Amino acid sequence: MKLDKLFRRLFKSLDKGKKGSEDDLDKIDQLLKRLRDRRDHLRHRLKKEKRVCKQKRLKAELKIVEIKLKKGKKRRKQLGPT
Repeated sequence: MKLDKLFRRLFKSLDKGKKGSEDDLDKIDQLLKRLRDRRDHLRHRLKKEKRVCKQKRLKAELKIVEIKLKKGKKRRKQLGPT
């Protein structure tokens, strides 16, 4: 399943004020791990890329992943203990 689709499904099902169950917290942890892996992969590709147009695209994609990671960490903190 695509990362964006997982992200949307997960945060659609969670209410802001509701405390998370163990399953919800596990899903968030898995998603955060995948986002970190994706971020690291994009950083690596960006270092190796020589073409400017691809660098711009990779930078934009990297920024999106970092924003999603930040939002996910914030939501994880709201829902329960680490």
